[in-house]
Amino acid sequence: MLNSGKQSLTINSSPSGAIVYENGAEVGTTPYSYTYDRPESGDVTIELRMDGRQPTTLALHPTKSNGILLADALLLGIPYIADSKSPALYTFPSKDVSVNLYRTKPADRQQLELPVATLENALGAKDELGDLGSRKLTISSKELADLRYPEMAMASILRGFADTYVDASSVRLNTTKGTEAILRAKVVLKPLLKSVHMQLADKNNRAFGTVTMDMDWRFYSGVDKDSLLFTISKSTTWSAYAVPPRDVFLSALQDAAHQLIDGDSLYDRINAGHSAGLVRSKGEDVHLTMPNPITFAGRKDMISALVKGVVTVETKEGHGSGFIITNDGNIITNAHVVGDQATVKVKFEQGFSLDGQVVKVNRDFDVALIKVSGNDLPALSMGDDAGLQLGEELFAIGTPLAEDLGQSVTRGIMSGRREFEGRKYLQTDVSINPGNSGGPLIDENGKVVGVATMKVEATGIEGIGFGVPISVALEMLNIDFTKQ
Repeated sequence: MLNSGKQSLTINSSPSGAIVYENGAEVGTTPYSYTYDRPESGDVTIELRMDGRQPTTLALHPTKSNGILLADALLLGIPYIADSKSPALYTFPSKDVSVNLYRTKPADRQQLELPVATLENALGAKDELGDLGSRKLTISSKELADLRYPEMAMASILRGFADTYVDASSVRLNTTKGTEAILRAKVVLKPLLKSVHMQLADKNNRAFGTVTMDMDWRFYSGVDKDSLLFTISKSTTWSAYAVPPRDVFLSALQDAAHQLIDGDSLYDRINAGHSAGLVRSKGEDVHLTMPNPITFAGRKDMISALVKGVVTVETKEGHGSGFIITNDGNIITNAHVVGDQATVKVKFEQGFSLDGQVVKVNRDFDVALIKVSGNDLPALSMGDDAGLQLGEELFAIGTPLAEDLGQSVTRGIMSGRREFEGRKYLQTDVSINPGNSGGPLIDENGKVVGVATMKVEATGIEGIGFGVPISVALEMLNIDFTKQ
């Protein structure tokens, strides 16, 4: 009698209409009024499911108050022991509980790399940030201590981005590693906390209520320093239910990050910033003269003729491969082959070596352009990688493992086309070993269709190699050819 109605609570979800399961059995949809009607104590497991949203589980902990039933027994003259297992003994500390349902990760979206800078906040030292019971909260309150430790706040934001289409990582601005990550991703997120309002009750050292956050999620160019691409100003509300007060702020921040990712247009906007940055990495135009083709009598003589246009690129760190694309000594290789070197040694099939100047490097696509002084050098002709068919024969020429294995030839097929982090690759089962990097992938007509760049190395995995399509390599080095 004294506890009438207190063993019930309303389960809400955003969006509403989620199917509610109690201990595995479907019982209704949100908003759903749940009444505890068990004859004995025990936690209740509630699961919310909705198409296109991640399922969420709630553990409800009704509390038992023998004093209520004892008072009823004394008032009504009813023996207390008769109803000692009555559901009326149990109460919920809150009238309702609300859950934000996050979208499931789209299967057709590529992961987007996203560096995240340290959280900034615009909160004043004396600003009132809400209430916890009868106590006013400020930035100095212990429940908001994590604002004074940016690493903790950053960890919560990254947890909010987990299992989504972004591959988020924490970066420190103006550091070598941070700058490298930002340049690679082309976009960097700088979050700003503008306001927090907590309206919380404290029951048995557990918080119940809501936290509203106003955030500016600022996305900056990773190429042009301090260049703002766009800002998403977003207000989010998160409901606390039986949460330790010290964990409320970080949980609300994690929710704010996940609600940001659930925005309809964000993927396209980050991807557009990334793509624009990739285009910027092409650098200035390079105009080259189309070479005289290497001639060969037929298929039998093709490879022995083409190896003359393939070179070994030597650096202080080791060696790789490359291939001549003009008769006056322009050579394409991988960016990781030249590293940070301004000059390299280029060894030719004929046995002589020349000093090479690293003219241009595009690390985003792992391609580089080298120039040596020369005339009438044997140069390879460019092919049409878009016209390659699955199963078509391919050849790789390069210098695997040791330099005395220069101009080694391996053969395989075109296995597929792949895309990783916005970059297109040709997949092949042609043997690509250390030292092959930067060498050409050649089609059955003797034309270059790709630049060998990497091999998947793992126990039990063989025959998976990748090359940058020659059309992409030329585009990302901003090379165009004019006829002689």
